Amino acid sequence: MIFLIVIVVLISTLDLGTAGRDWVTTEEFENYITPEDMREFIKWCQRNDALETNEIGGGGDVNYAVFDETTALPVPDTVDCFGLGLLTRALPLDMQPGTSDDVNTHFYFSSRRNPARVQVFPGSQFGLEWVDFKPERKTVMIVHGFMSHSNASWVLDMTRAFLEWHDVNVIVVDWSRGGNTWKYWRAVANTRRVGSDITGFMKQLMAATGARVKDFHFVGHSLGAHIASYVSYHIGKVARITGLDPAQPCFQTSNRVERLDDTDADFVDVIHTNGRLLHRIGFGLPDPIGHADFYPNGGMQQPGCKQNNSSLWQRLLPVARLQQAICNHGRSYLLFTESLINSNCSFRAHQWNLTYEGVNASLIAACRRFSSCSVMGINAVGDARETRANGAYFVLTTERNPYCPTEAERRHPTPDLLKDLRRGFRIDRSAKDIPTPTPAYADPDVQEIPTTTAKNWFWRLVSNLG
Repeated sequence: MIFLIVIVVLISTLDLGTAGRDWVTTEEFENYITPEDMREFIKWCQRNDALETNEIGGGGDVNYAVFDETTALPVPDTVDCFGLGLLTRALPLDMQPGTSDDVNTHFYFSSRRNPARVQVFPGSQFGLEWVDFKPERKTVMIVHGFMSHSNASWVLDMTRAFLEWHDVNVIVVDWSRGGNTWKYWRAVANTRRVGSDITGFMKQLMAATGARVKDFHFVGHSLGAHIASYVSYHIGKVARITGLDPAQPCFQTSNRVERLDDTDADFVDVIHTNGRLLHRIGFGLPDPIGHADFYPNGGMQQPGCKQNNSSLWQRLLPVARLQQAICNHGRSYLLFTESLINSNCSFRAHQWNLTYEGVNASLIAACRRFSSCSVMGINAVGDARETRANGAYFVLTTERNPYCPTEAERRHPTPDLLKDLRRGFRIDRSAKDIPTPTPAYADPDVQEIPTTTAKNWFWRLVSNLG
């Protein structure tokens, strides 16, 4: 845990760059916690004889809070973020969701006619006199993630993009008081409170205006994706949820109520941009969880996010790798926003079997109507020209805005991308035996493909630094 604190201090004091920028904001520092950090924290507590029961108390079944006038759903009194069961209650970690007053979830409305955002309050203060909300329009709700807020540049850009794209109602949710903490597990716990408060607000909105649940499209980044799924599940299944690199830490669970999955809306599309295992610092879920799952450049690492000039000292420290993960994680919302505003850029998506060997085959396959291709982004749901996406897709993008490759680039992945993918599949997905790729792959490191013979710990360490 001390390790995690050091990470947060470094990320806030060092001048770290992301693609196209020379700095990293807290809005991009999303969802970092590892099992190693958790074990180190427990050991530290034991050494100092500081392990004691928190205010929640002893074991037994989870009790649920009593409803009040601002709470639409019961909220658990503690959240098992690390899968430790009853041990969760014995840890000196506050895993209790905050109150509605503590989290202070905000709701901001905007439209084409009234693009300036106006706050609408839930409960007895609820009123739409100052906003241009029309129930006959489609309604988009945007939910940010960990250590972010409603004034984040990507939230403002996406709001403007939606209003430019179509005449819709846009609701932006701000739960920054519940998520702006280095204690990631506290933010996860607070997602339950946020989900409850949003559910109550949306029910109040529908009752007051006659808005229909099937006219809602929820868009959530990271933890926001899981919040959106929770709300949709409890208000009756909205028309669409777009998950932008849904958070991985604390959500690798079989409990489908707690995380985004394809039962949460009529159409669930997911953009995976940082789906690595935790020991490789991956903020996003790597597994397909929606009706359509898009993997830009394989879904692990994005062009322009890799630091090629890092010193050996920087590579040994986790800061550079954390910086890359932040950049990769945030690319999901940039790509989706681009799909809203750029009609000249189509993120062509090729059906993919989620293997390294299948990348080349998916890209060279002919795109036949109602067959192997779709588009990533706002039009993934399908229209008169495009079939609705279904399954897993590989998408090639570039490192800079507008991120749209040329026709030649769409057909031939770069050697660097293939090298990163091969290494990613080897390490992150525990592949012990990777067949030799065909010459069409143009893989620059064919001779380095590992055999089934396990490497010793030193060589595994060296490989992980690459």
